[in-house]
Amino acid sequence: MDLVTLAMFIIDEIHYQPPKQPDLNVMGGAGLYAVLGARLFRPSPSSSKIGWVIHQGHDFPAHIKETIDSWHTNCRFIDTPHRSTTRAWNRYEADGYRSFKYLNDKVRIDENSLTREQLTSKAYHLLCSASRCISLVEGINAKRKELLEANTTDGELVEALKHTPVFLWEPFPAHCKPSELSGFLAAMKFVDVVSPNLDEFCSLLGVQIDLAQSYGWLSLRQRCKEIVEHGGMSSETALVVRLSEKGCCVAQSNRFLRLPAYHDQDTASRVIDPTGGGNTFLGGFAIGMLQSAGSSRAARIEESALYGTVAASFAIEQLGVPTLKRSTSQGELWNGEKAELRLEEYRQRIADFDGEAGRR
Repeated sequence: MDLVTLAMFIIDEIHYQPPKQPDLNVMGGAGLYAVLGARLFRPSPSSSKIGWVIHQGHDFPAHIKETIDSWHTNCRFIDTPHRSTTRAWNRYEADGYRSFKYLNDKVRIDENSLTREQLTSKAYHLLCSASRCISLVEGINAKRKELLEANTTDGELVEALKHTPVFLWEPFPAHCKPSELSGFLAAMKFVDVVSPNLDEFCSLLGVQIDLAQSYGWLSLRQRCKEIVEHGGMSSETALVVRLSEKGCCVAQSNRFLRLPAYHDQDTASRVIDPTGGGNTFLGGFAIGMLQSAGSSRAARIEESALYGTVAASFAIEQLGVPTLKRSTSQGELWNGEKAELRLEEYRQRIADFDGEAGRR
């Protein structure tokens, strides 16, 4: 297995300003989008190396099940016929702000939800509070150790489990506040990548950073440096702050890289709905770390940000997920394009981009 996400799948209903009618039964949830980000770079049959868990209620729509099945991933459906599938209400306000609330009880996923195969994954994606992050990392590692000790003669399993997995953590937005900072710093020691978005990062530190101003970028860089240097992070841990239409920044020990978003002024009209872009970024990011395994740790992290940026670009081009079609001559196409070709195009485009200064 390459990547397993422990984030949830949700069925969304999305409401807009009148007179636009709501969209119902929309695929959603951080788990879905993290899988999408990885799936873009893992065509079938390699797609079976991407794992997730869905609690399937009695009302699970058939058309959504068909779409998920068509991705050919390693999805564990857990039937919960006594309940409805986890659903959420979303409303977009006139200023673009999105209100969100769950419409029913949610069922969380932990190490006990994973199959034997999913416990062998090379990477795990988490979306949770700091305390739950630590619990999940420790729980997954304990399960892997238990599985290894019980199967010492299974050469293939032993080989899969002897490698230390990569953990990518998205802090839960509601827990990004100054009172949670000490817990955040403690949890960072357990993961390889921690990735809040800009609003979450600012909320966690109790500051405001305006990237419309030149000093805003200097402030962001300084704040990232403080977290990396004084937050107790290991030299191999990366802080990746997702900046929406402004791209992302990657902070590591003695390194700082800023990357632009894939969609710029020339392609801004293709951006339809930003929902899920950040989760998709992390799914793509995880695959980037595996793809560039022969490089130095710092170089792998920075290369992975390219994968994440391109993955996010597909997620935001429509409501829900991009359309997957298969071509005899071209292979898998997402919204009519190959993800690998878009990655190469983006790589060439930023070849003369100064990641330190944030300009060409």
